[in-house]
Amino acid sequence: RSNRDCQIDQHHRNQCQYCRLKKCFRVGMRKEAVQRGRIPPSHSSTSPNTIPSGEYFNGQPVSELISQLLRAEPYPAARYGSQYAQQGSVMGIDNICELAARLLFSTVEWARNIPFFPELPVSDQVALLRLSWSELFVLNAAQSALPLHMAPLLAAAGFHASPMSADRVVSFMDQIRIFQDQVEKLNRLQVDSAEYSCLKAIALFTPGRVG
Repeated sequence: RSNRDCQIDQHHRNQCQYCRLKKCFRVGMRKEAVQRGRIPPSHSSTSPNTIPSGEYFNGQPVSELISQLLRAEPYPAARYGSQYAQQGSVMGIDNICELAARLLFSTVEWARNIPFFPELPVSDQVALLRLSWSELFVLNAAQSALPLHMAPLLAAAGFHASPMSADRVVSFMDQIRIFQDQVEKLNRLQVDSAEYSCLKAIALFTPGRVG
């Protein structure tokens, strides 16, 4: 659209790459990191519905970086939680623990294959993952379509793994409630795969800016 203010949702998200990138900026991507190329602007060859070819992030086209983030997904077609929802089965504590472990493992595998991260010293990689793992877990949980009834089971799994004092139980349950609220909000936004990949990269590389 000519006004560059498109609605970005499940039905319109592929119509305007410019507004999709703008959505990523709103959630924390630093605009100063995007550089304009040296090619002069051309009104005849640039459409408002595409990311301008002159936009770069650390020397690479933004569109190519997004493609690399998508290719780094360990299980791009897998939606771990959907198999339980479709079968109508009840997830037990063992299922929840296995599912959580798979999500954490996929997070590490994804990080190892995205641009720039493998070039960092191992100590920096570990530090970034430690600082951002909870945000990445929430994003992966929402992206994987985990059934909403899993939150109480996550709490039960936590109690089963380690006895807690009353104060810790209250704090732990608050964290579970926040986790479920965040997953529900992401589901309502109908975020697509490219947007999830960008959000995860933002969370990983700028952990101090993610709430």
